[in-house]
Amino acid sequence: MTGGKDYGDCQIYLRGGNRPSVTALVGAALGTQADDHYTVRSGRMVFEIRHNPDFGLADDFIGWPFTIEAESYGTSPVLVEAVSRVLRAAWDRGFDAVAACAFEDELPDLGGLPRYR
Repeated sequence: MTGGKDYGDCQIYLRGGNRPSVTALVGAALGTQADDHYTVRSGRMVFEIRHNPDFGLADDFIGWPFTIEAESYGTSPVLVEAVSRVLRAAWDRGFDAVAACAFEDELPDLGGLPRYR
């Protein structure tokens, strides 16, 4: 992993399920449960499951129904492993998921984009 890379946030676009099931999936992947308002906290990380305001406006992943906003409070790359777990859990469940962040090259399947080209 290279120094200087921004490991503070990542956005995951997701197609499949509904907001409660996506929230449960994220919680299970991180070994915790959602607290309130579709938010999952794990250590110094926060994952917010949101309806995508651009849903249906594009044919690619940017127009998928959900976004998962992942943030880490700190400079270490702990978010890489957490986002990797969420992506794998989504794919295992049959959901489509693509991560968009500065560290996509460190994620499984390069963040998922090659799966949908």
